Amino acid sequence: MNKLYQMFVLIILISSTEITVQNIIVSESTTYPYSLSYLDSLPIIITNDSNFTDYGFLGNGTPLDSYRIENLNITTTEEKGIYVFNTTKHFIIQNCFVDAYRGGIVIDSVRKETTIIEDNICVGNSATGIRINHSPGTKIINNTCNFNSFAGIHVGNSYESQIENNRCIQDGWIGIFVDRSEACLINNNTCNSNSMGGIVVEESPLSYVADNRCKNNDYSGGISLSQSNSSVVADNLCIDNVQNNIALHESNDSYVLNNYCSGRGVGISIDNGGNITVDCNNCSGNAIGILINDAEKSKITNNILYRSGFKFYELNKNDYTTYIVLNNTVNDKEFGYFASLKDLTITKSIYGQLFFADCSNVRIKNQYLCDTITGITMFYCSNSLIKSTVCSNNRNYGINIVGSTNIEIINNNCSLNYVGIVLENSDKNELSYNFLQNNIVWGVVLDAYSSNNSVHHNSFYDNNQHFGTSQAKDDGQNNIWYDEQKEEGNYWGDYQGSGNYSIDGSALAEDPYPLSEPPIYKNNLVYYSYLALVLVIPLALYGYFKFISRRKRK
Repeated sequence: MNKLYQMFVLIILISSTEITVQNIIVSESTTYPYSLSYLDSLPIIITNDSNFTDYGFLGNGTPLDSYRIENLNITTTEEKGIYVFNTTKHFIIQNCFVDAYRGGIVIDSVRKETTIIEDNICVGNSATGIRINHSPGTKIINNTCNFNSFAGIHVGNSYESQIENNRCIQDGWIGIFVDRSEACLINNNTCNSNSMGGIVVEESPLSYVADNRCKNNDYSGGISLSQSNSSVVADNLCIDNVQNNIALHESNDSYVLNNYCSGRGVGISIDNGGNITVDCNNCSGNAIGILINDAEKSKITNNILYRSGFKFYELNKNDYTTYIVLNNTVNDKEFGYFASLKDLTITKSIYGQLFFADCSNVRIKNQYLCDTITGITMFYCSNSLIKSTVCSNNRNYGINIVGSTNIEIINNNCSLNYVGIVLENSDKNELSYNFLQNNIVWGVVLDAYSSNNSVHHNSFYDNNQHFGTSQAKDDGQNNIWYDEQKEEGNYWGDYQGSGNYSIDGSALAEDPYPLSEPPIYKNNLVYYSYLALVLVIPLALYGYFKFISRRKRK
């Protein structure tokens, strides 16, 4: 490589992507300096070994002296810029600028470990910048593949390939796409602002995806693996990807380690896989920090979440006990994960988020669970109490009760969430004396499968301001919005002062006894202690002095 070309490659490397991890800033440039070392060329079409010598390329096709296709400018309306098919010789494609109608550089059905594609610029192709098919062991190193209509780099049916130090920015679909190619290394690439995903890996077990930078990719997000068992996703930086920053689907026995995910979208999403290890990741400001869906026997350990949180979902309640969930934090406090426990009391405010599955007789008091996804989640729980707790400023819900019965939710502050308190498929629960203010939609929501719940003596202020209807929603059956014994309902800040208060939802529910003033919760322990002070103690003193006076008279 001559010194002049080295200078231009350095310019490209510096200008095309600049990452400052401390400030999480990623800047991009889309200019490509034209190298004086390029020679204008017609498309290169090689369909057998002898074609290398027909073109007069340097080298002899051995591992130590590969044929060299280099320093060419191929700007053409032909289908392919450089096409190599069905060869057995070693060759290198290096330092070329390729802009063809469909594929810039296309390699198909060549012998294993005979191909190196390095330091090329492939832009503006209507399909793919670099396309590898049925060519295992191909090395794709330090290339720039931007503005291609389908993908920057596409590797298919080519196991043990190496994709390293490439830049794929603003491609029409995917930055780097690997399918049906096991044991590939995808390392230290930059994939930004691609319409359908940064790095997408499908049906490629034993993939190793590490040290990549993926920002502002849409749809599939930053890094997505599907049906790729026994893979590793480690040490990647994923920022502001619209759907998921990192996602594994049906990829059993895999590892997600030490990644940094921030901004929009889900930080890390694991679904329909088993025995996944999610360890030492940092997720900040995501809609959901770590989402685990139907991933039994997985290990979720040592993860740090800020301004986001955990979400677990299993159809079978027994599957929650198969997880190992340890040493995770939410906003510098412990993440509390509890499955299949009884007689549990939580009063110390050491948790940043609480999750319960298949638990009974749980007592939760005096917690502060804010700035996460959902403060408290209960799946398939019974006979429990949530009391005197603050669950506010959460991205989703303050309190979420799913498939649970006989849960008392009393005297809590659930404000500034998307929804304050949500009951799903839950019966015979009580919501009373809760303070619900400025939730984006409703203060309380009862879904279509929730019935026979009691909602009374709650205070609703300025919820659902964007839609201007009711401050609560009821799609269920036989839910009661007042205390039947006292004939007292809830306080509604928007109540006009006459008639019943109508509640949104298909149940057509109403509160027939709206309160004129916000209710005040009476703590029974304090109340009876007060009675003891004002009644019992004076009576005891009266008895004592009466006894003394009688003794004196005697």
